[in-house]
Amino acid sequence: MSILYIGWGVINPSLFDIKKIVTGFMNIKSLRYFATLLLLAVAGCTVVPPYAQTRACIEKHISNGIFDGAVVISGDREGRQQVFCAGIADRNTRRLMTADTVFDISSVSKPLGTATCVLLLAERGLLDVENDFRTYLEQYKGKIPHPVTVRHLAAHYSGIEPDYPRNVSKDILMKRMLRSPFPHGTDSVYLYSCVNYNFLGFIIENISREPLAEFARKNLFAPLGMTDTSWGIPLDHTRRRLVIHSRCVKSDPAVIFDMWARKFQPRAMGNAGIFTTPLDVAKYARMILNGGKGVFKTDIVQKLMYKNLAPAGKLARSFGWNLDPAMRAAGLSDKTIYHSGSSGQSLWIDPGTGKYCLVFTNLFGKHDEAIRARREAASVFLSEIKSKEGLSE
Repeated sequence: MSILYIGWGVINPSLFDIKKIVTGFMNIKSLRYFATLLLLAVAGCTVVPPYAQTRACIEKHISNGIFDGAVVISGDREGRQQVFCAGIADRNTRRLMTADTVFDISSVSKPLGTATCVLLLAERGLLDVENDFRTYLEQYKGKIPHPVTVRHLAAHYSGIEPDYPRNVSKDILMKRMLRSPFPHGTDSVYLYSCVNYNFLGFIIENISREPLAEFARKNLFAPLGMTDTSWGIPLDHTRRRLVIHSRCVKSDPAVIFDMWARKFQPRAMGNAGIFTTPLDVAKYARMILNGGKGVFKTDIVQKLMYKNLAPAGKLARSFGWNLDPAMRAAGLSDKTIYHSGSSGQSLWIDPGTGKYCLVFTNLFGKHDEAIRARREAASVFLSEIKSKEGLSE
């Protein structure tokens, strides 16, 4: 019996699902290449995997205990995309990782959800990113000796030292969070803080007069056809596809990974808690590559998401995104914006090359080591795609 390797793993040619394989392979220009591989397999030949280096990279990190499985997708503005999946999504049932596996994307929620929704309000004239955030957040009870703008919150240059204790009730946590001090001058130091984005989430609710999850659903997820995406709690029809990671091997995978956002579940918080699939996030990435088309009506994405808002000499940040080259995947340009999530996801969007790449995993290893592993996987995948582009013509 021949063995055919295509994205999802090892497939028996006599039993495969054509729709699933075509969806997984996804690059329409590669169909002739795929057909050739299929004919060889049926003829009794052993076919070399189309992304052998990517598979080897991911299997190395699986063997090292960094994650159990991964989904890697790269695509462009026109909708062409390549999908590679390996490993398992659930170590209890041995369910395979697929492109429609549902992930809690943790801090990728910050730019994808919160920053995007803030810019929607700004585009509609309901918010000015250069205004003091307290203009829109009357609940804040702390004292700040200097103005802190919405832009400062979004770029993590607000100067905040959050009062964000772990072992307290959600009511106490909320009160203390809303009194967090800002002892550092704005733009003086880069301090990544979830509270910056919780404040932005509260601002979205105050201005829109509806829950954050609902505003995002109506104004972002629905227009893009992100039908498997929700905020705060997974959709009922997606629960059987939830990924199992280190914090839910013996518990409910619908519980938010982030320890602070988890306290307020099912309420959506601006710092984390979006449940989605790699295929849905690919739709979002294409929208950003196309300057916001389909969601935005102006060039606000180019002006604020693509632009470095950090002071000269400081770590480069845009409105919601990291621009620092240290963790940029190889093969992407210096215009790349990206973000990672503590539960095992990374997303890069590059308006310079017109491409995006995402690596979604179920984290079991150490945080920093996992970030480097995802960057490596993205770099290898992009390199293999580039080397095989001639085969798809």
